[in-house]
Amino acid sequence: MFVRFRFVAALMLVGVVGCDDGDGGSSTTQGDAQVAADGSPVEDAGGADAGADAALEADAGTVDWGDPDCDPLDPGACALPWPSNLYLAGDAARATGYTLSLGADTLPASVTTGAIDPTPWRRMDGYGLGVPILALFPDLDAATLAGEYDVAESLADDAAILLLEVTDAGVRRVPYFAELDAQAPEGAARTLIVRPAEILRPDTRYVVAFRGLRTVGGEPIPPSAAFAALRDAATDGDPVLGPRQAAFDEVFALLDGEGVDRATLTLAWDFHTASEDALYGRMLHMRDDGLAAVGPDGPEITFDQIDLYAPEADDSGREVNPYTAVRIRGTARMPHYMKMSDEFLGVRGWIFNLGEDGQPAQDGWRDARFWINIPHSALNGDAHGLVMYGHGLFGDGKDVADLGWTRLCGEYPPRECGWFIGRIANQHQLIFFSADLIGMAADDRDATALTMIQNLGWFPWLADRLHQGLLEYVLLTRGMKQRLQAALDAHEATRDLGITVDPTQVYYSGISQGGIFGPTFLALSPDVTRGHLGVPGMNYSTLLGRSVDFEPFFGILMQAHPDRVDQLVMLAAIQQLWDTVDPVSYYPKLSADPFPGNEPSHVIAAPARGDYQVSPMTLEIAARSDVGLAVLENYDPDRSVELVEPVPYPHTGSGIVMWHFGNPWPMPGNRPPPEDEWGDPHESGRHYDPHNEQMVHFFRTGEIIDVCDGVPCPNEP
Repeated sequence: MFVRFRFVAALMLVGVVGCDDGDGGSSTTQGDAQVAADGSPVEDAGGADAGADAALEADAGTVDWGDPDCDPLDPGACALPWPSNLYLAGDAARATGYTLSLGADTLPASVTTGAIDPTPWRRMDGYGLGVPILALFPDLDAATLAGEYDVAESLADDAAILLLEVTDAGVRRVPYFAELDAQAPEGAARTLIVRPAEILRPDTRYVVAFRGLRTVGGEPIPPSAAFAALRDAATDGDPVLGPRQAAFDEVFALLDGEGVDRATLTLAWDFHTASEDALYGRMLHMRDDGLAAVGPDGPEITFDQIDLYAPEADDSGREVNPYTAVRIRGTARMPHYMKMSDEFLGVRGWIFNLGEDGQPAQDGWRDARFWINIPHSALNGDAHGLVMYGHGLFGDGKDVADLGWTRLCGEYPPRECGWFIGRIANQHQLIFFSADLIGMAADDRDATALTMIQNLGWFPWLADRLHQGLLEYVLLTRGMKQRLQAALDAHEATRDLGITVDPTQVYYSGISQGGIFGPTFLALSPDVTRGHLGVPGMNYSTLLGRSVDFEPFFGILMQAHPDRVDQLVMLAAIQQLWDTVDPVSYYPKLSADPFPGNEPSHVIAAPARGDYQVSPMTLEIAARSDVGLAVLENYDPDRSVELVEPVPYPHTGSGIVMWHFGNPWPMPGNRPPPEDEWGDPHESGRHYDPHNEQMVHFFRTGEIIDVCDGVPCPNEP
């Protein structure tokens, strides 16, 4: 698990790649034409008299803002401030009225492979729902800014940073937390990262403002020359800033309505989030087209290998899983919506096979591997429910077979270890099955972790293929629900074992990566409405910097992108493509606003305090977001989730139950937790019977019960 997670950390870490510093700029290029932030054309300065015109402008005091692909509002780095309204090019054909149109030089070039093609980002019509806000303020004193454990302070009347949601209903303050980059090299510029503390809404305008910022020495931080010109409405005749003045005047008017004096502003701008069409359109199209292709009974399933086990050691004396009676390996016939990319560094990845309508089009079929774990309890004829299992980072579906899961566990809490899936199945009359989540499965490692990170213009190799992986999870679940019983009855090795499948009980359980993508799967699946998320999180661009597995790959990352500011820009950029499958986009689609035709789905999330690999903090963001995710009482003895009122047990619906195995909360900041005497709690919960009893009770009743006797879980000292 650790090794697998490091590959992803490398991939994303390496996905955090850098940006060439720019001197500023104001317009982005679409083909040969330049467009301003509001989509209006910027006049071409070329032609026969270009030299004379330039000389006249210089005489009139025109400022050269540098590379037009860069935003002069923040001269610290080309793409800053992020997310800039500069790159929202007007497009009446898109749902938001924009296309996310980055310039040819906006994204940081790779030292090893050169420029990054911005074309993939044009599929978006705004920014993602968990987009980080990045800016550089030299020598900033961040001591008074609201941190991740002080989110309520972000809504104070005198807060130095304001994040505003602007809709027809009015203006609303949005909570956030701010952090200076904790991984910047000593003496280097430290990027200020402002993270929304709730999931943003699609197709919505947001305004961000910084006011009264000071250095650690107490000196006021002045605005950039470009922002000062916009703030003071001194852009008449400026071919770069002039076309943006009207949009910024709206920003200043909105801030004035909130009591913000523009004279106090260090920096302010607005941005727009992507529409549901951009976030979900291709995934929903694949799901609906795929379900139609396989028919109402799901994909055909074939058993390729069946292994039968006695509940004790075999003649060789090897230790045999005492819970699993039957392991099955097979294939399911799946519609395929991918095609091979162009060759890059001798490697090719998988990307969307797009039809004339711009939607993914089926290009034949593929045989997807699956595995099934049937416990001894199923051999007595009792009906057993089904659980779709989501595997860990860069793992594969065979993890569900419980092969090799014999590992020593600590003494706290006391628990039986090894073969946790088989034990749960045998104790609770469940049959687990799984498949590879292609896109982030073991077979994807080389194309992503070793090649794609050299040039993140190929990030669709991961983001696009994850759509196929999630589709196969959805289709396999339909196939197991509808076809498994008949397949077991037909095969000579299983027909006389008395195995009975209950198709009315179909659930989901995922751990780590499987816990992360659980909400995406549940929001998409028409067959599963209850799921368990083991040590989950959301928003990979936030998770990666807080994972211990991120560290070993700095060397790889820095070869291609040595500048730390550039790394953060690229991590924020690739998240925009990831958002089409990341649960930060799908939590609202569980129960608050399900996709048409789907019933509401609910989850029980079981994070571990101090997790070295997946930060629980991101779940707190979801809990603040009015998506129906409650925080259960006794969440933590040391701190509460600010701006969230905990709910008592028992609770019907989605909820978070925090598990404590001795680890403290880590220090705030985008750094991994340090090693401590208790060790990484990432795998502890799944081996603890009360944890699993709570999960299964939720599966069968929809109710989250207290298994810890009124104290934080677990209830051992």
